[in-house]
Amino acid sequence: MAPASTPRTARTLVAVALAAGVLVGCASATESGDARLGQAASWSSVAGGPPNSGRAHSTVTDAPELLWSRSLGAPAVGVASSDGIGSSFQATISERGCNLFALTADDGRKRWCLRLATDGPRITATVDGRGSLFVPMHGGVGALSADGETRWSAATRGVPTTVTLLDERNLLLVSHLGVARVVNAHTGLDVTPELRIAGDVNTDDPAYGIPWCAIGERGCPVPAPAAVDTDTATAYLTAWTPGVDDPELVAIHLNPGEFTALEVLWRAPLPGGRSGVPVVLSNDHDEVYVHAEDGTLNAYSTSDGADLWSAPIGFRPDTPPALLPDGTLVSGGRTTTVWRGPDDEHDDDSGPAPVVAVASGDGTGRVVWRRDDLQQLTNPAATPDGRVLVAVRSGDPANEHGIAVHLLDGTDGSTLHRVEVPGATGPVSGLSVDSDGRITLTTAVGAVYVFE
Repeated sequence: MAPASTPRTARTLVAVALAAGVLVGCASATESGDARLGQAASWSSVAGGPPNSGRAHSTVTDAPELLWSRSLGAPAVGVASSDGIGSSFQATISERGCNLFALTADDGRKRWCLRLATDGPRITATVDGRGSLFVPMHGGVGALSADGETRWSAATRGVPTTVTLLDERNLLLVSHLGVARVVNAHTGLDVTPELRIAGDVNTDDPAYGIPWCAIGERGCPVPAPAAVDTDTATAYLTAWTPGVDDPELVAIHLNPGEFTALEVLWRAPLPGGRSGVPVVLSNDHDEVYVHAEDGTLNAYSTSDGADLWSAPIGFRPDTPPALLPDGTLVSGGRTTTVWRGPDDEHDDDSGPAPVVAVASGDGTGRVVWRRDDLQQLTNPAATPDGRVLVAVRSGDPANEHGIAVHLLDGTDGSTLHRVEVPGATGPVSGLSVDSDGRITLTTAVGAVYVFE
């Protein structure tokens, strides 16, 4: 089945947004003040931050309970991000009304909301240390101020799957069609020319292949956010060049100088296939972790892409593992909330999805514990003190499709605390933790629950 195209209304919206943004971006090349900040020290993008480690910047209480909940009135796709200064941001998919919400973190009050042509397999706004947002849209990225005002827009060939700050000045954009470039985060103006990571993709439709991104099929050349080492301005991602038998793990680097450009450092084959799960960068930046098509977790060297070890976990996750401070990886869950187009047919649950912890040592990867009694529904979130939060299918007989949040001990997987999510049902869009230890869970129907 050919992938679905984005509706004409979305095309119109993004054309207007990008046209307005071009005027804003070209009005001045002057940066906004002298202050330059990297990504927010909070859950600032899809998988927590540039390394995609799913690591929170704050611990959570020993027994978190519901603080507030609210409905956004439309299906949600993607994890809630946060700015570290009291706000969280959630994207939805709707035919009318707002689809990007800024909420006050302590009570859920709506600060502002906007109608944007948001698009992509995971729609999460990237947030910088000033509270500014960078939002993936149909055929571009939009930059917003902390108050929701448009700062600039930059067109992309395809829908951005990576929108990440490389440093305090530069924003890396990689589209699902494999087109990468760096823009100035303050103005939206180009810093580098385009780099075609997956060669020339012969299509005029910027949404071509989007329904295949979440499952990592060859129809989507670059399906997931790159893991970024901001110390070296190096990014690691999976790419599947049209006409090539196997996908590849690719390292790209920002090479500054008189002619600043992105360059490919190395490519490593992924003969086992791949899923649409983001690459994760290790704590010491020496390894990256990638799920194969059958779910096996593989480790590769960041220096040359050499295959280091693999660990079968027994299922294929849809979301990336979370990385604990000691280097243990806790597997992600399976979810059907990742947008695959209006013609996609799938069940509410894609299980089984146990919680599995993998550690490396002596050049091998090994399973150190697993919870087969839990069916994980989305990404996990690791804390700085070695615990991990997971959202799982509730075992309450009265609500067989309910949802519960478990706080697990990262050393052995035992449950330290469990809280039922009241009235929640169906798939989960995402789980995140802000810089004050508030836990945000968003369901696919657009209900937001915050625990503290």
